[in-house]
Amino acid sequence: MPSPTPQQTGTVLDDIAAAKRKRLDAAKGRVPLKAAREMAEAMPEPLSLEAALRAKPGIAVIAEMKRASASAGSLAEDMNPERQAISYCKSGAAAISVLTEQDYFFGTVADLAAVHAVARPEDVPVLEKDFVFDEYQVYEARAHGADAILLIIAMLDAELYRGLLALTHELGMQALVEVFDERELDKALVEDARIVGVNNRNLKTLVTSLDVFERVGKRIPGNRLAVAESGMKSIDDVKRMAAAGAKSVLVGEWLMRSGSEAGRLVNEMSKIQAR
Repeated sequence: MPSPTPQQTGTVLDDIAAAKRKRLDAAKGRVPLKAAREMAEAMPEPLSLEAALRAKPGIAVIAEMKRASASAGSLAEDMNPERQAISYCKSGAAAISVLTEQDYFFGTVADLAAVHAVARPEDVPVLEKDFVFDEYQVYEARAHGADAILLIIAMLDAELYRGLLALTHELGMQALVEVFDERELDKALVEDARIVGVNNRNLKTLVTSLDVFERVGKRIPGNRLAVAESGMKSIDDVKRMAAAGAKSVLVGEWLMRSGSEAGRLVNEMSKIQAR
């Protein structure tokens, strides 16, 4: 059965999705859907990302690890996922985000499994961050230890979004549903999106602006958990997102460029008070 077709966005997402489709065809050849489903269903009950984020008295930090990105290029190609996960857990990260996309971010599901092995004993949930448009990817994520996945509204029509979110919940996982503007937020809120992330990065220009969360984040209902994503490069930036209503921040590039200082920065961010 062919993969569903993600929405065309006129952005780098289209190129990433095309590369992902080829990778998916190969993955399905190695591990058929039925086997992936069985592996996912055999995993222990996932940890709750929402509960972990809400439990933090201050800003809940989703500390991300990635070797590269489509916007910034190479960041840390020699990254050791286990070592990075240990640092994040010890520093008070509420959750860990793992990039598993291979062609632009140089990640793998093996990274996800390695981080799960470290984070699970510490009760730190793991978010798989990838470009999801096929049910196979949801099963694959769970089979490798993901407690939550990313769903990017820009890539998904209403039917595909509904189906993927429902499957995520069926497997006991949660989704970080990512939006960029008010129109995408309205689309996200039609379904039971408990955790809503606002991406400060313009996917057409790849430029970041914290103004995006300040504008869109205030429209996220109080019973949903608001996450500010991308563009934060200092403690003051994180404080700005907290003042704009973020309960949580997802920070990747800044941490990956910080090397051995990443753990200290996670700890410092965690002390910032949410509004």
